[in-house]
Amino acid sequence: MYKELRHNFIYLLHPLPAFLVTSRSNTGKQNVMTASWIIPLSINPPLLILSLRPERFTIQLIKETKEFAINIPPYELSSATLICGKISGRDKDKFQLAKLTPIPGNKIKAPLIKECIAHIECTLEDIIDVKGDHLLVIGRVVHAQVEEDKFDRIYNLQNFNPSMYLGQDTYTTCKEAIKINVG
Repeated sequence: MYKELRHNFIYLLHPLPAFLVTSRSNTGKQNVMTASWIIPLSINPPLLILSLRPERFTIQLIKETKEFAINIPPYELSSATLICGKISGRDKDKFQLAKLTPIPGNKIKAPLIKECIAHIECTLEDIIDVKGDHLLVIGRVVHAQVEEDKFDRIYNLQNFNPSMYLGQDTYTTCKEAIKINVG
């Protein structure tokens, strides 16, 4: 027996990695928000898509400065990730509330998060209105970095515990990786 989930189909696509998106205004106000709807779009040129609600403060900042960063947090930052997804940065300093440390980007003015193990810096390529409740933000990757012991062509799960979002304020992690050989 199956139950109807058309209006909540998105949760059937979870778990998804939990990311922290950082941005800043032209006057220097910094913001961080949680997002899971991020996918690669192209390797050459290096592009990714971030799906955001148009009313979010982050989209306002990205439109203003034409840049943002994707920060990859470990599972241990799940509480901070939840805070960054529940509170608006318009009136609150989410870096302070979530106890996250902003550090300078390498190629962009938007901050990176020191406690994250990897960062992807992007400039705004385009914003596409798909006539739904989210906008597609296309970012051009201008710099990417990862802590050496956490990644060697794939994540090293012995040294990095990724944060995965299940939905409904619930996070989980990957416990093991199994390499499968076919043929």
